[in-house]
Amino acid sequence: MKKILVVSSLLIMTLVAVQKVQAAFVDTYWGVRALGMGGAYTAVSDDANAPLYNIAGIAFATQQEVTLMGSRLFAGVEGVEIAANYFGYVYPLAPEWGAISVAWSSTSVPGLRREDTFNFGYARMLNDIMRIDSDYVELSAGLNLKYLMQETKFDEEDADLESSKGAMTADVGVMAKFANGIGIGYSSKYFIPADIGYMEKDEVKNVNVLGLSYYNDMLPYVKIPYFTVAADVIFRDNDTFLKMGAETYLIDGRLALRLGGRKEAFDFGFGYSFEFGNDTALTVDYAFELPFEIKESYGSHFISLSFRF
Repeated sequence: MKKILVVSSLLIMTLVAVQKVQAAFVDTYWGVRALGMGGAYTAVSDDANAPLYNIAGIAFATQQEVTLMGSRLFAGVEGVEIAANYFGYVYPLAPEWGAISVAWSSTSVPGLRREDTFNFGYARMLNDIMRIDSDYVELSAGLNLKYLMQETKFDEEDADLESSKGAMTADVGVMAKFANGIGIGYSSKYFIPADIGYMEKDEVKNVNVLGLSYYNDMLPYVKIPYFTVAADVIFRDNDTFLKMGAETYLIDGRLALRLGGRKEAFDFGFGYSFEFGNDTALTVDYAFELPFEIKESYGSHFISLSFRF
């Protein structure tokens, strides 16, 4: 089992060190807009990143959107090469039918280990079903089916072991956006037990997230345009984590500036939208994360391209 020990050491030194030794399939390093806000996105999700944070958010999408993300994690740590990649697509159906999404996220240590998650989601607005006035609040709910796959390269002495293991699970989410700018989101991830253990039972832990946000077209007094502030409280395996972030859009809403963080790291990001005719736009987003507990690293870098049409 030497290879498992090597892989574990790498993950503890990098991915896991930042999060106090959490287990596999902990959604952290995907979604550049969300990462720029410190990952506080459960009550904000309204784009192709929503499948990662709150599937209910895709019901708020008014256009098709596709996003592609690549990254370099923990630059500067000698001998460590970790990649995090993401693809997401949202397709709004007719208003009364909601929206669907497909997504793929992956984290890998080349030649040693990788984790892949394949998502298929559905969400719709609930105002018509529950007879709620949308001028007061917009309410949505969604379900995200997920297939988890992990692969590990074992030593020759353990070549008879199965090198990959997969399991099905799901997320559920709800979101409410009030007319006064307040947003509330809740997401329960991996609520169906998923055993991804190679030799013994190893279930991915259920994660529950409660998010709160506030949005204003022009923040009073300080006059910050298109301003959002958000916070997520994450409950996982008897531990509680807090993430916070903020976002504003300048230059007629084209230039995004973001700031956020949590106990283990500081984040900032920016993005720019190139708008074309027929309500289409190409957005380039960048995020930077500086971990506090890995002194050898000078940060992780994330970049994405998103196209709305």
